[in-house]
Amino acid sequence: MITRISSIVFCFFFLCLFLSACDDTVKPQAAKTLSPVKTKAKTIKTTPVETAEPEEDVYVYNPADSRDPFESPFDIVIEISIDNAVPLTPLQKFDLDQLRLIGLIIGKGDPRAMVIAPDGKSFILEKGVKVGRNNGSVAEITTDAITVEEKYLDFVGDTKTRIQQIKLPKREE
Repeated sequence: MITRISSIVFCFFFLCLFLSACDDTVKPQAAKTLSPVKTKAKTIKTTPVETAEPEEDVYVYNPADSRDPFESPFDIVIEISIDNAVPLTPLQKFDLDQLRLIGLIIGKGDPRAMVIAPDGKSFILEKGVKVGRNNGSVAEITTDAITVEEKYLDFVGDTKTRIQQIKLPKREE
């Protein structure tokens, strides 16, 4: 019984669908054939009209004051300001990697080391001498290197201490 009712509803649905597709209001018209007409072509001179385009704001990226997005924030070093009343030593004008260690004197008395700056001048270092741009000081002089302790601010603003070495170059034989 249910199948018979559902089949009647199904047939009625499709009958309505087919009848709605057969509408007599739109009748195709016979195609008219047009005869060719001879006319003269007229040339019209036109002047180009300049259209005023709205000016767009042009954005230019300037990375001058931005930090490098690929640099780890843990590697960012902010220099601690040094008192302006105390003049900088010549060794505080250079980075540690620019200084070249050429000799060490260890024996009687305090150990000393000799470094050459990029400008060609040589300097003798002892423990406690200020060296480097980050307010570093010589912490220790060993038989093969100078240990420099630098204080800097990390990206959070905490004061950190970094220990770097300037090593004696290997001898050429």
